[in-house]
Amino acid sequence: MKWIIRTYALILLAYTGWRTWDFMTAQLPAGNISLWLPLLFLFATEAGLALWHETSMNHSSTHQQQQISTALTWLDFVGSLAAGVADMIIRQTLDASYTIPPLLRDLLIYGLPALVAANVAGVLIYLSNDAEQQIDRAKRQLRYEINRQALRELHENRGAIAETMKKQIYSQLRDDVTGKVARQFTAANSQAHGINATQAPSGVAFSSNGRKPQPQAHHAETSSSQEATPNHPNAHE
Repeated sequence: MKWIIRTYALILLAYTGWRTWDFMTAQLPAGNISLWLPLLFLFATEAGLALWHETSMNHSSTHQQQQISTALTWLDFVGSLAAGVADMIIRQTLDASYTIPPLLRDLLIYGLPALVAANVAGVLIYLSNDAEQQIDRAKRQLRYEINRQALRELHENRGAIAETMKKQIYSQLRDDVTGKVARQFTAANSQAHGINATQAPSGVAFSSNGRKPQPQAHHAETSSSQEATPNHPNAHE
């Protein structure tokens, strides 16, 4: 039974859509605009009615979305009805002298563009009121509140916070300065030892304290001194 009712509604909707299309094409001058504008109004009347009705029944995730889709369903229905009635008045043959009432004429002139704008605004509001979007928006608002309170506390307690951080900054600066001086002294000392080692003559070694050692006695001098000694075996000869 549900599908029978849906089919019945679609047939009637197709008829009213044809009436809207005929009315719009009859009022617009010939050209490209006479094709695209009626199609646009169909999206804001019959197509919008079917879309928003289906959305309100099965695809709303929040109460706000359900209200928006229901309101736009009936708004598009009013636009479709007005365009269909105006087309029937223009195309009727029972009374050739009958014209469109001024109220209906003004409603069509100003109402159809406003109906298109209402559908665009409805899409934006509908998407912004999605359940996932509301959860994300609540999380962002919570972060905004946390940041606001943190900034307020920093502003109110900046004196005490600065006093606490001053000691930490002083210790860090002192460590940085002393460490830099120690590194410079070590580098200068290493460079000085390197220069002494490269400038030393060949065959002469320096001690660990950088002083030149005393020269050792030559082997020949040692031998002659031993010969001059009375106790040496050669002396008795």
